Amino acid sequence: MPPSPTILHLDMDAFFAQVEQLRDPSLKGKPLCVGGIPGQDRGAVASASYEARKYGIHAGMALLIAQRLCPQAIFMRAHGDVYLEISRRIVNILRDFSDQVDPSSIDESYVDITGVLNYFGGAETIGRQIKERICKEVNLTCSVGVAPTRTLAKLAANLQKPDGLTIVSPEDVPKVIFPLPVEKIPGVGAKMQKKLNELGIFTIQQLVDAPNELLFKRFGENGVQLQKVAKGDVDWEIDHDHDESDAKSMGNSRTFSQDTSDPELLRSYVLSLVQMVGRRLRAADLVGRTLTLTIRYKDFSTFTHRQTFGFHTNDENDIFGAAWKLFEERYNKGIPVRLLGVSISHLVRREAQQMDLFNRETKLYSAVDNLKEKFGEAIIQRSSTMNIRTRRHISNVNFAKPNRKDRMRRSG
Repeated sequence: MPPSPTILHLDMDAFFAQVEQLRDPSLKGKPLCVGGIPGQDRGAVASASYEARKYGIHAGMALLIAQRLCPQAIFMRAHGDVYLEISRRIVNILRDFSDQVDPSSIDESYVDITGVLNYFGGAETIGRQIKERICKEVNLTCSVGVAPTRTLAKLAANLQKPDGLTIVSPEDVPKVIFPLPVEKIPGVGAKMQKKLNELGIFTIQQLVDAPNELLFKRFGENGVQLQKVAKGDVDWEIDHDHDESDAKSMGNSRTFSQDTSDPELLRSYVLSLVQMVGRRLRAADLVGRTLTLTIRYKDFSTFTHRQTFGFHTNDENDIFGAAWKLFEERYNKGIPVRLLGVSISHLVRREAQQMDLFNRETKLYSAVDNLKEKFGEAIIQRSSTMNIRTRRHISNVNFAKPNRKDRMRRSG
């Protein structure tokens, strides 16, 4: 009989903010928000330091709201290439412990350590060694959770943040996991939480104890599956709220500094986002099957549109062709757009697919990626994306080393 699965979930602590504090030690110990500058950018907080979180600031919060909560906070734009390179180094460390590493985002990864437990001396030893190596080699802290499934491991990693290590055995699940609020389950967003609360389900324990018939009547098969996930019987992360990203996806979105309905500009934005996503996929050696296009209009109404390919890809031509076709089909023409997002999900390692090693497009992308990594994003661009920078409708993202203009200090 094969051994029960043991999954390790690694979650970098306030990743972007922590990297910026590492790059500029004067930021350490101060409330820091990465994602943009209020008054100049209309985006949201991408990462908040733990000092900023004490004021109620969190990722996804509008910049102006974060500024109101903490007037003395420091705001700065993101440096995507820096985070991507550090993420790559972290994944390489994980691969020294297992050949089954699955990066789910730039700052999170799942590692199946079932087959290497005895070799390294058990789950706790593996967790501590990974944390020690990341701290020593990258100078960053992370939180680690170990449990029988991916979902339970992710829940465990969140129990002792920052810099935590939590081991949850099958026997520990009822006392450690079940008392948690039901919204802690990955994929249960605000809409799903509200529906569960209306049924009197507020904790994971209550979800586990809920009658099968009740869940099926309210949610169909998804409700039954969600209950199995909560129990740890299956390893499946739910996505009920279609306005939320897949747990296993890679994507980019941009909030424009000025709403636009200009078709030429919108096409350029979509292409620019596709290029960023394609580069991130190739850097992580990932390919995906499902494209998600997000459109947020001037009135903040947000719609997501999906298409699944018949193959896995990280080719920008494939992704852009599908993304632009979706946009043309679903866009409410003439209505100004505030935000666009492109993501790819159902990811697998590239080597798992039959790839054409002599594909000229693949070699071209590799050469372009190397140039951008060495000299910055602006070193080479498609001509159709040039009007984005010249007309300045999109929030600026600076990939250079931070300077005083990249951040703003405000005193209360």
